[in-house]
Amino acid sequence: MIRRVTLDDVPFLVKVEELSFDVPWPDFLFKAHLNNPGFVVYEREGNILGYAMIGDSKGKAHLQNIAVHPQFRRQGIGTELLEWCIDLVKLYGYRVMVLEVGQKNTSSQAFYANYGFKKSGTVAGYYLDDDAIIMTRKI
Repeated sequence: MIRRVTLDDVPFLVKVEELSFDVPWPDFLFKAHLNNPGFVVYEREGNILGYAMIGDSKGKAHLQNIAVHPQFRRQGIGTELLEWCIDLVKLYGYRVMVLEVGQKNTSSQAFYANYGFKKSGTVAGYYLDDDAIIMTRKI
């Protein structure tokens, strides 16, 4: 099930984040977004297996972060989270959705491309060890 995040979820999100990214977000960044209606977790049998956060960036829907616990990847959880985010931004009336993904992260680029995202730019040095590919999708 996908539901809004709570303060009690933060330690589990930090764990998923640490297992997913070389430079994980610290807990205070998650706590700072608790009131964001686009900040959700994917929960199964009481266990948080992933999360997504969507926000606004200059009038565009911005997928700020999405992650799935490594043991549960390739089971459709990321797909469900992304589709939930797309549905939410449609509800809010956005016309464009944007995200950044590591230039070296070709598997994630392919995942987003399957959902209609197209490369629209790059940001040098966006990550500590990689440039970012900006991907955009019309809603």
